[in-house]
Amino acid sequence: MQDLEGPITAKAEQVRAKFRVLLAKTNKENPRPRDVKDLSDLLSDNRRLELWRGKQRLQMLKKDLGSDGAPGLEQLLIQHAALCWLRLTLAELAYSSVMKGSITLTLGMYMEKRLTTAQKRFTRACETLTRVRKISRNTPALQVNIAASGGQQVNVSQ
Repeated sequence: MQDLEGPITAKAEQVRAKFRVLLAKTNKENPRPRDVKDLSDLLSDNRRLELWRGKQRLQMLKKDLGSDGAPGLEQLLIQHAALCWLRLTLAELAYSSVMKGSITLTLGMYMEKRLTTAQKRFTRACETLTRVRKISRNTPALQVNIAASGGQQVNVSQ
């Protein structure tokens, strides 16, 4: 991924500059249809770039949650919380996209349930991570007593 970062970042800057120009042209009362189409094409052609940005945000979230120095169990829970966040983000995008138009009651209920479920999963994942961190901080270090030769006792903490 590192070897692609430079070209992708350069491409992102080009797309961002082109986006700004097209947005300025279309953000008025009566934009030209050609400018609107160009803006639409630009947005639909660069979905891969958006996915790459999503991966970057996922990695940043894991880092922010302390994945780097965390024990194994916490790393698994951080990964789970990050994936739940991603699912929630995708559910919110789908929900807002569907709700823009005229929809059936069944579809509306389905999308609402899907969004609510994703929110609950993310909340539960964060709560579980918090509980495990709290438990691991409050648990004293493991101490083992070892009898050495001559009747001496040595305490070893881990």
